[in-house]
Amino acid sequence: MKQPKQTVVKLAAMECAASCLMTYLQMKGMSYRYFLMNYWSLVYDSKLIMSGKKIRLYRLDYFYGIRSELKKGTKDALIHLLDSGSMAMLMCKTTNLDYFPRELMTHEGNGIRHFILIQGYDQDKDEFLVADPTADFTGRITSAQLSKAGADRKDSVSMYYHTLEPSSSDFVSPDPKEAFHYAASQNLQLYVKSDHNFGRKAIDKFSEELVQSANWNKELRDQWIFQNNITISSIVKTRAAVWNSFREMHMMSPSQIEEGNSWIDSIVKLWTTVNFLLIKYKKNGDTHLLESLLEKLEEIKQREIQFLTKIEQIGSELREI
Repeated sequence: MKQPKQTVVKLAAMECAASCLMTYLQMKGMSYRYFLMNYWSLVYDSKLIMSGKKIRLYRLDYFYGIRSELKKGTKDALIHLLDSGSMAMLMCKTTNLDYFPRELMTHEGNGIRHFILIQGYDQDKDEFLVADPTADFTGRITSAQLSKAGADRKDSVSMYYHTLEPSSSDFVSPDPKEAFHYAASQNLQLYVKSDHNFGRKAIDKFSEELVQSANWNKELRDQWIFQNNITISSIVKTRAAVWNSFREMHMMSPSQIEEGNSWIDSIVKLWTTVNFLLIKYKKNGDTHLLESLLEKLEEIKQREIQFLTKIEQIGSELREI
């Protein structure tokens, strides 16, 4: 069996699904710039504030003609999918992956599931070809190990995975101007109008938990801060990556790029300041820091909305040219 090109693309820590998808696109010779343009997101889930976006919102069909759906299936069903020329992003537990560095297992206790890219299957050796950008791993794992890592909690035979089925021969990529506008509009809409714990409301949820943390015991609070320090560092990297993907489309004027650079610098600095204040809060438990943290978080929310609004306006103007 011909082995797919072995290369990985790592977006940031806690961005395993996005990194798997970007790795897949690179393996298929497709640019992941469109994907990144549409990746400005925020969610508060499992006591963590994260930049990740739900896979169902990736819009791979629009940008790449790729068909993707969540499936629950057995090992044989997964092999059948791979034999058809598709790949899959498998939801799994890192503790059951022999190659995965133990020091990177910082969030599995929160119920956060990991994703790895399943590229193919070697029937003779009963091994799966795997790429795991988070662990900088490309190689093979046994069928038994994959089944154990991906086993559903209630059904040890089945696994959950997102299919990645190639585009049809008649698929036509969207016009770059349309893609720019679409991504910018989606980013703003999902950030401003999302319900519950997404977008700007994720910051509200995180702020509420931050206030409550003053009443927690030190061990619980320290662990919460440590884990969110990691996810906020990922937000910083992801924010810059999204902006760079817009900039690299070469559709904005020098003044628009300069203004965008200024906006993104201020957003990154604010997130970095929040991380620094969290570390200080963890070190001395000074609740007076909470007021400063809440102010910075509110400023982040407003600046991100203003930034996304500006990019959406640029996208609307491009459509009219």
